[in-house]
Amino acid sequence: MDVLMPQLGETVAEGKIVKWFVKAGDTVKPGDNLFEIETDKTSMEVPATFGGTLSDIHFSVGETAKVGAAVATIAVAGEAAAPKQAPAGKPVAIPAHTPPVTPAQIGSPAPTPFAPAKAGAQGQETKSELGPRFRGDERVDNATAVRDFSYPNMDMYNEVRSPARNYGPAKLASGTFVTPLARRLASERGIDLSRVSGSGPHGRIVAGDIANVRPVGPTQGVAQFSLVADVEIGRLLSMRDEAKAGGAEFSLGDFAVKAWAAALTRVTPSAGIDIALLQNADGRRVTAILRDAASKSLTAIAREAQAAVSDNAGATTAVYILPAAGIREFTAAVTPPFTSVLAIGAARRAPVEAEDGSVKFVSVMTVTLSCDARAVEDALGAELLAAFKNIVEMPVTALV
Repeated sequence: MDVLMPQLGETVAEGKIVKWFVKAGDTVKPGDNLFEIETDKTSMEVPATFGGTLSDIHFSVGETAKVGAAVATIAVAGEAAAPKQAPAGKPVAIPAHTPPVTPAQIGSPAPTPFAPAKAGAQGQETKSELGPRFRGDERVDNATAVRDFSYPNMDMYNEVRSPARNYGPAKLASGTFVTPLARRLASERGIDLSRVSGSGPHGRIVAGDIANVRPVGPTQGVAQFSLVADVEIGRLLSMRDEAKAGGAEFSLGDFAVKAWAAALTRVTPSAGIDIALLQNADGRRVTAILRDAASKSLTAIAREAQAAVSDNAGATTAVYILPAAGIREFTAAVTPPFTSVLAIGAARRAPVEAEDGSVKFVSVMTVTLSCDARAVEDALGAELLAAFKNIVEMPVTALV
């Protein structure tokens, strides 16, 4: 009997065999795992639905089979072999209980399976013995043999077991969903899924997203450094309130993109100024690419920041904003294609020393610049962060 490739979904047309649990010649019972398959949507261990000996494997590990294709053959124990055709020219032995053959029947062609039976002829046909898997009684020659009733109701419509290995949750704490194949690839490559932007439907992380990520961390010896600065935002808040009163709205994050692009333009005029804005919306991380952000108005940046994209081409730096209130500062890991990420902390009131020695409270936010040391020198990172701080504290300079 053939073991067929099951269909794992209405839109799935094929499956990839990633592991065989048995080899040719092994004896299998109903419920024994035969092989594991995976698609970009799911992975599953396929069990045997009947017992016997695995006589042949048609697809090796790594090969892809269409749905319904025979991937292996199991020789069913006790199943009668197909009757052989009698050699031409030799008479066929007729059982004693069979009615005599009339002259009209001599030389008549044998009825085909698709031809309707003649009236009155059904009672003359010899009944063939059903195989044990069709009888349902699992007859054996030895009456004392113990019958195996494990997984007695196995068919392709019953539930099957998922792989025992755990490659992580299907839903991250942020609310982002991850496909099984993406979870396996991320686990094998040591990639933190919380740092990956999903390009699938509703931000789902798929295998292609993992393939484009190079794991960054101590295991690869990639050096990163971070620079932290407190930035006064009193003037920026006043400008935002005046703009809102005039019918133009923008957020602190929108201005951070503008200021970061302006800082890059002033310190490294030859560098690209496409900025990726990383945000969390509806429990998932989304990315918006702001092209030529330094020349755009704040309202244009605010409008484009709402459009999530899956292609980060051209942007090597990013501004990351967490929506959680009260997060004073945080450090964002730098993952390809970015070489630097500017993390924006929540605005807060903080005490500072005035020029006369007294203490006053001002509005500030803490920003953390994380850089890949292979692409950005620490001195350059410090100069960029200082330029950003000056622009935010004197926001009008970003507009001229």
